[in-house]
Amino acid sequence: MAEEYSTGDANARASAIKTAYAYGVIAIFGGTKPATANDTEGSAPLLALITLNSGAFTGGVSTNGLNLSDPVDGVLSKASGETWSGVGLAAAGTGVTATWFRHYSNAYTTGASTTASRWDGSIGTTSSYEMQTANTTVVEGVPFVINSFTRTIKRR
Repeated sequence: MAEEYSTGDANARASAIKTAYAYGVIAIFGGTKPATANDTEGSAPLLALITLNSGAFTGGVSTNGLNLSDPVDGVLSKASGETWSGVGLAAAGTGVTATWFRHYSNAYTTGASTTASRWDGSIGTTSSYEMQTANTTVVEGVPFVINSFTRTIKRR
């Protein structure tokens, strides 16, 4: 028998995640997603770093970090009024397909870690992906914008 949680419980867990990821950052990668978010990013090319308004980001500092909205029915979204974007990095060259992302807490701990707050998801153009974008191609020097973003805390 599967466990089932109330909406209040899902919202409470989502609120804790919102706090843990306050002023975080999202890295966009090409290549193969690691088996778990505990694993190193491996040889996957870093194509863009998504921050507030494509601003410079330093781990541990709130400047240009991303925020999530208050949860509704266990769903977190991109905070209202924030522009989440990043400029394509050199690894993107003339165009590389973004295949996965890692959402880091403000600490921005990269490499293998079993203690860092972060989660991985896939990127695509349909709703079957954790991050849905209009275009998955990242090009060096060109902004890559995330117009909408949600993370659902499951009730069961």
